[in-house]
Amino acid sequence: MSSMRRSVAAYVFLALLFVTPYCTAQTTSAGSPSTVVAKQGGAIVTLADIDAFAEGIPKKDRPGFFDSPKRLESMITSLLLQKQLAADARKTGLDHDPSVQPQIEQALDQALSKIRIQQFKKDLKLPDFSELAQEEYVGNKEKYVLPGKLSVKHVLISTKARSEDEAKAIADTVEKEAKEHPDQFDALVEKYSEDPSKAGNKGLMTEAGSDRYMPAFSEAAKALKKPGDISPVVKTKFGFHVIKLIERTPDHQQAFADVREQIIERLRTDYVDKAMSNYTDTLRNQPIDANPDLVASLRTRYGMSPALPEAPADPSVEH
Repeated sequence: MSSMRRSVAAYVFLALLFVTPYCTAQTTSAGSPSTVVAKQGGAIVTLADIDAFAEGIPKKDRPGFFDSPKRLESMITSLLLQKQLAADARKTGLDHDPSVQPQIEQALDQALSKIRIQQFKKDLKLPDFSELAQEEYVGNKEKYVLPGKLSVKHVLISTKARSEDEAKAIADTVEKEAKEHPDQFDALVEKYSEDPSKAGNKGLMTEAGSDRYMPAFSEAAKALKKPGDISPVVKTKFGFHVIKLIERTPDHQQAFADVREQIIERLRTDYVDKAMSNYTDTLRNQPIDANPDLVASLRTRYGMSPALPEAPADPSVEH
């Protein structure tokens, strides 16, 4: 669980522990019967507490989180310690200390804002995305094409230790020899290539038309049509390349049935995100009435000393 999720969960429990009465073994925050998971030193963790903790974890991550005995033990012991500390805080009257109230209120605000967002999404009326998914697919079929396999081998003449003219001249020689004897390209890789990875891959580059590679390299690779074809010399920031096509398979258009659920999920996510953004923007864009003097004072409120005015120059001292 990320530090952000841990912080949110911690704030949720801090708010609930300070603001609600101390739970008994048979009562949850909603007043319904619950099962006690663990007790320690008067503190009780119930299934309701675990459910509240789980709300801080995305649904897709919950199975993995709760499948670990070690994480379960750590979570339960942490909650027990948290409850004991909160109980001690109440005994000492910290929950009524005016200096502590702003922290409690802020924790509660953060918990409630998170719950409000969850409730907003839950109550959101979603359209039927099935027809929209079909329209998206028909109008953007190119987005659902699986690229074919494109594998090449290359010779790299580096410009690190020589001028560009010198490197280009060597690359021209490699191109000439490769086109005369394409079946001997492996020997050219071994003799000329200065790609550090050639010891492991013998110059082989898979997915050569993808954005994993420099644009000039991938475009030159995609321009090759038949296995054995040799490219002209190609320049990138690494130097000069000569490329040989090893394997090329055609692109594959995915059927709508194969991508339907993927499209629906994306449309649903985009719809919810946009609705959530519109809702929060409505709140965020309301006029703000701020005290400029207090805002400015925040720059020095937490430990930074205000700049001292310069002392007037002493006319008796020569500068």
